[in-house]
Amino acid sequence: MNDKAFSNREYKIYSTLCGASIGDALASSTDGKSRSEIMKIYGGLVQNFIKPNNDTAARGRALGQVTDAFSIPFYLLKEIVESKGVINNDVAVNALIKWGKSEYFEQFAGMTTRKVINLLNMRDNTDFWSTSGHLGNKLFKGHFYALSSNGAACKAIATGMINNEQIEDVILNTKTITMTSHDDRLSISGACAVATAIAEAFQEKSTVFSVVQKSLYGAQKGYQLASDDDMVNDYPGPSIYKRIKIAQQIALKNYNSDVAVDELRDIIGCGPEIAETVPTAIGLVIARQNNPIQAIFDAVNVGDETCAISTIVGAIIGAMYGATIFSEEWIDIVEKQNDFRLERLSKSLSNI
Repeated sequence: MNDKAFSNREYKIYSTLCGASIGDALASSTDGKSRSEIMKIYGGLVQNFIKPNNDTAARGRALGQVTDAFSIPFYLLKEIVESKGVINNDVAVNALIKWGKSEYFEQFAGMTTRKVINLLNMRDNTDFWSTSGHLGNKLFKGHFYALSSNGAACKAIATGMINNEQIEDVILNTKTITMTSHDDRLSISGACAVATAIAEAFQEKSTVFSVVQKSLYGAQKGYQLASDDDMVNDYPGPSIYKRIKIAQQIALKNYNSDVAVDELRDIIGCGPEIAETVPTAIGLVIARQNNPIQAIFDAVNVGDETCAISTIVGAIIGAMYGATIFSEEWIDIVEKQNDFRLERLSKSLSNI
């Protein structure tokens, strides 16, 4: 795609989609593995598309194919286009139901999203209020922290790309779409942190500093909005806002160093909890701001939830630096292997 032939907004959208999908596809071979396992299985760190090993979640998938991390926000964006830009509960629910009928569901659906989609499919209607505020009661009540998972953060990439000059609208839209699958304060806070980071990255004069500041604002404002809503569960767990601050300190202390990824993994974590995924992703963007592609490589090899972390990192750096930071070969592979037609989607979204 020649960036000069398209509007700035359209190019930003396209670049974000490219970054998120490439990040997910690169990490499909490492997801769920420790850093040492990754190096043992693949003979070193993964820095290109590799067919996933048979003991990974993406086993059987082809080189360059994505997982749930990108496909869920992708389905949501297509539903937003179909609704002519409307973002509400019905749009979010319809996107989940359609994704639940796709090739991705059985192989990749996480514990929270799987249960929600199964509940939606069992109902005669999509009445929001029959599940909102009660997902925790119907799911893993013995482990609330597990409910605040990173699926909400990946899905929030979509809302960060829509109407992103109005940051308060971005936060409200993100809360709305998050509630359909992750109805707790931590999930909403983490999702808003990602959405506001993406929204800021779309702005002409954005910097890594401004992106991080907006992410912190989103985490704090999202948590406040969630706290004011009686329908939102209050699960015990760590502050997304405070963890992003810690990740920022770690990244700046180990700026442009291979140590940063190890410190973020060991101190913040890289597991499925949104309080680990989001701060670590933001930290990697900060640490590698002079070499954004290395931020994706770090995310791909950090271990555990590499697909979610790489998708978020890819989306942010794509929005900030443009699609030209990714090789044309990578973009072609992702497009062909997944039949995404990202240029067409970008044009449709830019017209909303």
